[in-house]
Amino acid sequence: MKTDGKHVNHSVDIPCKLGESIKIIPFGDVHRDSEMHAHSTWKEFLDYAQAQKNAYFLGMGDYTDGVSTSERAILNASNLHSTTKISMGDMYKGVVRTLANELSFMRNRCIGLLGGNHYFDYNDGQNTDHLLASALQTRHLGVHSFILVRLMVEQRKNGRGTPRHIPLWIQAHHGLGGGALAGSQYNPIQKMGHMFPRAHINLMGHSHGKGCNGGNVVLVPRETREFPFFTIDEQPSWQGRTGSFLKVYEDGKSSYNVDACRSPNALGWIEFEVTPKRVTSDGVDQLTISIRGTS
Repeated sequence: MKTDGKHVNHSVDIPCKLGESIKIIPFGDVHRDSEMHAHSTWKEFLDYAQAQKNAYFLGMGDYTDGVSTSERAILNASNLHSTTKISMGDMYKGVVRTLANELSFMRNRCIGLLGGNHYFDYNDGQNTDHLLASALQTRHLGVHSFILVRLMVEQRKNGRGTPRHIPLWIQAHHGLGGGALAGSQYNPIQKMGHMFPRAHINLMGHSHGKGCNGGNVVLVPRETREFPFFTIDEQPSWQGRTGSFLKVYEDGKSSYNVDACRSPNALGWIEFEVTPKRVTSDGVDQLTISIRGTS
């Protein structure tokens, strides 16, 4: 198993106002301790993300570069000295502290953190992804998560506030597949989307591809007051590959991606602008959302 293989159902409440947008910003494949970590792009992300007032963040995994699946098998070997494991564990705790300090502005604004396939396992039910989630006071979401973001809109009538929520559904997986062509990047996300048709946004990392595709539309039934007591709404279903902060080609440095003659990684991140609004359809006043993705 390359990851922890866990699925998590999760929900968060986000306050918002009708007509005012919030941003959902996924980030992942940071590989913070790699020699090929893209420091300048990472700093650009940190500066940009910290400056956003109505932004919420979702971690997509692989925050540290070590340890891969094959390397964890070596570390778990019975003939490896226990003090070696302890020393390595302490080193990765230091990497987590660095990340937690850099991402401290995300506390209370982090939807959650997915786990990836690069992490140090402490063999006590915790790994470096768990430690980072705890430091940011958010939840570890396994490798795959169904996430309900409840956009809490306050309705005012006769001077009193009546809170209602608009559901924003997200399906997120650390990722699988990839390839040089656009279709090979998005096909696994589209297949994943079939499992959870109500998702407004489907996300994957892992391949280090970056981009948004809002061309898919799903049909969602909604009850009405008149016969046949339901109608069918068309709901856009976004797909996103969430980018990377790991370089490939740098003069004089070795990379497994160079060894395999792979294309350069798409450095950076993507984001979604979500706007709650009120519409009247079939005589029914309802709250809904519009979504715009950028990369």
